[in-house]
Amino acid sequence: MKHERNEERVKYVREAILCVSIGTVVGLVVYQIFLYFNIAIVGWNLGLIFAPLAAGYVETILANRILGENIGAISAFILFIYTTFYSFILKNPTLGFNIITIASIFVILQAAFPTLINYIIFTLGLGTLLYIIGMFRKVTGFIYHKIKGFIYKHILKKPIVDNARIEEKHEFDEAQSNKILNNMDFYFITSTDIPNYVAINIGQFHSTVIVEKAEVPKPPNPQKYEKDTLYNLKTGKDKCLIKLVQNIKSAGGNGVVNLDIQYSLIGLGGDRYQVTAFGMGILIEE
Repeated sequence: MKHERNEERVKYVREAILCVSIGTVVGLVVYQIFLYFNIAIVGWNLGLIFAPLAAGYVETILANRILGENIGAISAFILFIYTTFYSFILKNPTLGFNIITIASIFVILQAAFPTLINYIIFTLGLGTLLYIIGMFRKVTGFIYHKIKGFIYKHILKKPIVDNARIEEKHEFDEAQSNKILNNMDFYFITSTDIPNYVAINIGQFHSTVIVEKAEVPKPPNPQKYEKDTLYNLKTGKDKCLIKLVQNIKSAGGNGVVNLDIQYSLIGLGGDRYQVTAFGMGILIEE
């Protein structure tokens, strides 16, 4: 068993080396073509970009077909080292450190290591920039409110009325909701096995209520939007239950068992909610 695993490991390494070698050869050929025809922009050859890309692409295709997995585009790294040495050290050692050199190295790195470079740019770089901007806004906002407070207090002699901070209290009244449902002379139960009572099945019932989505506050306020959404859904749930009770009562029942309430998005782009209540209507008799 151990011998077989060693043979499989050796076979895997050989096939991986084959994929890397073919990818490297393709990259070298692409680079020589760009050098021969002098395909360059602003003094540096485009083969610096396309050679590592070609090598990594060919290696990846072969590795996926032969090994069934990606082995990391090693040939792209080899081409990156080779093209950098050939172009910036061997052929042009006096190139110097300038904007063109920096841009060239950056583009080569992007071609050879796209995942790493994109992570540095979009995750670290952009995240740092947004953090700095956020801190700047906090500092300027703090200074603005201090100056505004001083002007209102000592010059205008009147209190500050900040309309952006005035929010409608949109709280769902759970006590009132329970009171309404409990005063409907109706039973919400989980089992038809009720001592000293008889539960007669009168059929399955359902009711549906459409609930509009809450409006997005301007400026955006996630807490208020969430509170308004919950308010709309809970209000829609109560309306749906009341409608279900009315349907069952009109059929001669006075209770429901196996109650199930479902929420779903409907409409174009999910612009509304649908609340549906299902249950078995029953008539409870002594």
